[in-house]
Amino acid sequence: MKKNKFLSLLGLMLMAAALTTFTACSGSDDDDNNKSGTTYMYDDLDYFQKALCTIDDAGNLVSYNTGTILYKDEPQHLYIGVDNIEEAARIFAKWLSPDVKLPDITPSVRELTAQLTDKQGKPQGTIYFRAGTEPIVAEVTASAGTQLKFIDRITFLLNSAWPQNSGDEDLGINTNLGNDGELGINGDPDNSWGR
Repeated sequence: MKKNKFLSLLGLMLMAAALTTFTACSGSDDDDNNKSGTTYMYDDLDYFQKALCTIDDAGNLVSYNTGTILYKDEPQHLYIGVDNIEEAARIFAKWLSPDVKLPDITPSVRELTAQLTDKQGKPQGTIYFRAGTEPIVAEVTASAGTQLKFIDRITFLLNSAWPQNSGDEDLGINTNLGNDGELGINGDPDNSWGR
């Protein structure tokens, strides 16, 4: 009699374990097929914004965390000196949250596209990294409607063409780069940070 009770109890435990395993496997398949319920660790736009500048609680710009303003009449256009496009691409990648996936960065990189989402996976816009023509190494711009504050664009400029290295002066420096239409930037010239 004790043996029958033991076998019955053992059988019930095995059935419960099998049912739990089946339910768990079934649930994970549902999760894989239904991406709308995915949550992320980071708010990508907020992460990107904080990488570029510090904003106080009232929403005012405190400081830029990267880049330099070269032209007084373009206070939201930042410049960064680099030696090559791979260095520029690696700097760009550091501004993005770990949730944003980019392809491997190689010396031949010409373009990177970062799709930003909030923690619920809702789109927040797209950030573009595009190669330029010397002395412009690359430029970073965003799709229309991307709600980034205090930045219009970021230009990676060859260190050898940097104003202090080329004999130009100022903050209001004339780097002989010409206007934006002459920079030789790949991509849509009308693309700007949306507001």
